[in-house]
Amino acid sequence: MGEYIKFEPSKEPLYGEYKKWNMYLFHKDKLLVKIDGDKFIIPNGDDIKRLKLDVYHLQCLGAYEKTDCYSGEIEEIKDDEYKFIDLRTYSKNISHDEFLVGAKALLLLDHVRNNQKCGVCGTKMIMKVSGNDRAMICTNCDNMVWPKTAPAIIVAVTKEDKILLAHNKMFPEGTYSVLAGFVEMGETFEDCVKREVFEEVGIKVHNIKYFGSQPWPFPNSMMIGFTAEYLEGEIKVDNEEIVDAKWFSKEEARKISRKSISISSDLVEWFVNR
Repeated sequence: MGEYIKFEPSKEPLYGEYKKWNMYLFHKDKLLVKIDGDKFIIPNGDDIKRLKLDVYHLQCLGAYEKTDCYSGEIEEIKDDEYKFIDLRTYSKNISHDEFLVGAKALLLLDHVRNNQKCGVCGTKMIMKVSGNDRAMICTNCDNMVWPKTAPAIIVAVTKEDKILLAHNKMFPEGTYSVLAGFVEMGETFEDCVKREVFEEVGIKVHNIKYFGSQPWPFPNSMMIGFTAEYLEGEIKVDNEEIVDAKWFSKEEARKISRKSISISSDLVEWFVNR
């Protein structure tokens, strides 16, 4: 598939031997990486064999750029050559595509380890053997559970030459970003944009347009990005999630924006450069 599709999903290795596999191994939700100066390198099969690690919930992800990739869980280790880091830290010196492989690994691991017992009868569950889907199946009643993704919207609201940015109570002091929220059952993405913006800051929007999407493994979301234009109303924050919100000019937004792997950063950059 080459450059057209860099990642090929598969429950079985597609290209290489064990020693060449990229091993995305986590302790809790932190990824094991090899330290090389200021670079983080994913260990391969040879590294894992040398470290004599026991790997739990081992699953083949597929292949990234013709290198087979696996995810799994290990106990904490102490080795000066290796370190456990969260995916946000890992994302800082790699490409977006490489970050997404790490995200896939954590999402698959969560799916496997969170479905060890059937929710219907309590019996052990295993990964479904046939097909290439990732369903966990009960060994007693055949109940099947597929990986779950929670859809969420994230939206850049503009008013002429300004953008609406808000401070969530969970943010570090002085940090502002675009608005986001989870989609309710039976709700369209566009209706979710309207509801979340109105609930959080009290204004109405229109001209809602799709911007892009991003898997977000914190813990299992799919961020659906939009742009929208101000329609009417005055800012009135909900004081539950949002404690402050303001209209920012391009220059103001440029000063406070922090470039990151997140689609929120892309939305602010879109506004600043439009």
